[in-house]
Amino acid sequence: MGSAGALAPIEWTAASAMTARSRWGCVAVLAYPLVEIALAVLVASIIGWWWVFMAFVIFLAIGLGVVRYALSATGQAWSAAMTTLRTPTGERLEVTATEETRPLTPSPPAQTSLLVPAGLLIAVPGFLTTAIGLVLVLPPVRGRIAARIERAVRRGMGP
Repeated sequence: MGSAGALAPIEWTAASAMTARSRWGCVAVLAYPLVEIALAVLVASIIGWWWVFMAFVIFLAIGLGVVRYALSATGQAWSAAMTTLRTPTGERLEVTATEETRPLTPSPPAQTSLLVPAGLLIAVPGFLTTAIGLVLVLPPVRGRIAARIERAVRRGMGP
């Protein structure tokens, strides 16, 4: 067989880095349910399975309530944002914003829109997803995430 069967050395390239990143993504996706089950078993060993089931039902109701509120508030915020761009006579206002006049805080529709994934995370059975969802409900966290999303969108849209 000689040298014909020898394998070439593996070179580290951007494509292989992407493969490594996707491998870690697969590991995370496969490990997530195991972590959720382990947390449920741990909590159940402390408070019992009946209370774990009740907690999941309560978190489901809370999460769906947050989603319902978020969808309503987002619609109202978008409606208010759109109506403020018109004069009382119905004429459209032209708004020009420069880098200096842009607000530093994200608009309310952006912050209320982030409540939808937070509510969905709370509604999904599992203590880890519920904890992440509850953190996303906090206004300072939503504000920072909304500001980062807004900056990324502005960079992508150009001047």
